[in-house]
Amino acid sequence: MTDKKKRLILYLLEQQSPCSAAELAKILEISVRTIKTYIKDINLMTDKKIIHSFSKGYLIDKQESLSLLDKQNSLPQNYSERAFYIIKKILVEHKNPNVFDLCNELFIGYSTLKADLSKMNTTFQKFNVRFSTHNDIVHIIGAEKDKRSLLSSVIFEETNNRIIDTNTLKQSFNEEDIEKISNIINDFFLKSNYYLNNFSYMNLLLHFSILIDRVKKGYYLSDIQEMIMENPEEITLIEKLSERIERDFSISLNSYERNEIYILFKTKVNYLINSNGNQLKNIIGPDYLNTVYGIMDEVLDLYSIDLNHEGFIIPFGLHIKSLVTRASLKKFNKNPFLENIKRDCPIIYDIAIFVSLRLSDMYKIGIKEDETAFIAIHIGTEIDRQKSTTDKLKCILLCPNYLGLEIKIYNQLLVEFSNDITIEAKITSYEELENYSFDLLITVIDDKRNNYFPSVLISPFQIENQKKEIHGKIYEIQQNKKRELIFNNFEKYFTEELFFKVDNASKDEVIETLCDEMEKMGFVSHSFKANVFEREDASSTSFGQIAIPHSVHMNALQTNIGIAVSRRGITWGDNVVHIVLLIAINKLDKQIFLAIYDSILSLFENENVFEMIKNASCLSDIKDLVFSNI
Repeated sequence: MTDKKKRLILYLLEQQSPCSAAELAKILEISVRTIKTYIKDINLMTDKKIIHSFSKGYLIDKQESLSLLDKQNSLPQNYSERAFYIIKKILVEHKNPNVFDLCNELFIGYSTLKADLSKMNTTFQKFNVRFSTHNDIVHIIGAEKDKRSLLSSVIFEETNNRIIDTNTLKQSFNEEDIEKISNIINDFFLKSNYYLNNFSYMNLLLHFSILIDRVKKGYYLSDIQEMIMENPEEITLIEKLSERIERDFSISLNSYERNEIYILFKTKVNYLINSNGNQLKNIIGPDYLNTVYGIMDEVLDLYSIDLNHEGFIIPFGLHIKSLVTRASLKKFNKNPFLENIKRDCPIIYDIAIFVSLRLSDMYKIGIKEDETAFIAIHIGTEIDRQKSTTDKLKCILLCPNYLGLEIKIYNQLLVEFSNDITIEAKITSYEELENYSFDLLITVIDDKRNNYFPSVLISPFQIENQKKEIHGKIYEIQQNKKRELIFNNFEKYFTEELFFKVDNASKDEVIETLCDEMEKMGFVSHSFKANVFEREDASSTSFGQIAIPHSVHMNALQTNIGIAVSRRGITWGDNVVHIVLLIAINKLDKQIFLAIYDSILSLFENENVFEMIKNASCLSDIKDLVFSNI
């Protein structure tokens, strides 16, 4: 139903007396003839007449019209929703719908449906399936394994990048079946020496649900890459698991289905992390352990980040082993946090990209961005675990020593803000401040001397109500420290010859221009450009309206940053960017690489600064902006 037809219904719902066609035409800004056509179309949407005609105009049946609107709101409203509806109609409800019935169900015309089916053949081409009609019946043509892959993708897409849960699955599959499958997973994996995180658990539940539902309806796998089971324990496990599924669902599994169950086990399930460390290292295997240790050495060498900790090695090794297995079978786990990680943790995601590229090269596999985001979670968790106090703001607490008040405030501050601050000292007078170097003064005393320092005034009894203000001050100081880093290194890392204004240029042309100029000036070698494109191909380096292309290898001959600005914008993956910063890092500067990267991103968080840099005509304009915002 079009928006104007809905507006027509909603307007009539508000009226107590008949409305003429002329009045309705004026309200909706269309012709009287179109009004009459709309009313005819609306009355054909249900078995009962909704809009009644009288000599003085039109009146609407309120109850029937509200029922129609409710039904319309629950129907697919656009191409993507209609495509998912059709796929689930065939693969979940196991119905091959008639095209004219579909038109009636979806309230669309025949031409719209035909256009949708044609577009679906392009959208879902990567699944090796085709949508066709024969004798007015819609079919999905393709191998059973490809249909299952299509269905799992559709269910994930419908969650809009949220974590898929049992309630989501119960909307597509039999509720009782979901409960049975959950019990099987619990009995075979969660009660033994295996580990399933929430992502893996829901992935396994989804794929078991699809497998069992399809087999129940007589759709069997007939061709699938076979995995040889060598471990006696795993052979016994899969045999018992298959028998349990056959018994609980009264089905028979052929050898291909049992092989698929084994593949799901190998790609979704890990051994329990709390098991004996030496035993787990044996399970991971020397080859994968050597890979993990090699990657840790390279990350330490490139980024100065030491990941060598048992709490990282074991879970990461198990993850890498299952990831490589998945990728070799061209399967991957969907990650609902992908976009958040790319946006909020660009540095950690960049390290994960480096790891993905190394694994791709070592094992000759392709690694999806979703899987890269899982690698980022492992790395980010370890970095967070070992985050040193040097990353935190040094604070001084100024508070009179009365009834233990300073201890109470000190403890409250640590509980609420320990991730961001360390309290270097508790003092009772301003004279004591000269003995300390600090980033922030936290004080309960309202005194003009507070203006001499970065400070925040708090109430000794209402800290809970002041958390937002304190966090704001901490954030402000953190941002200033980042800008100071750029300020102190501006002349060292930015060069007038590497500033470009571009109007009509593609992403590749901008990268090539900046790389060629850097090579010409002797900052990078000839291979640098290929390294930049390698990183860009792995995952777009755009963040909203900014792009920061770079190489994952810190092999620049001299650290430098090239800038290209475009008022019109440059198409960069799914974004249009206005500022491009090409970063070339030399190994000698690796210690401050993460800080520089983070500082550059923070500079553009101020919308006014971004707009001014976007319209800069030379590097001096940018330099003035950076200096004025310190």
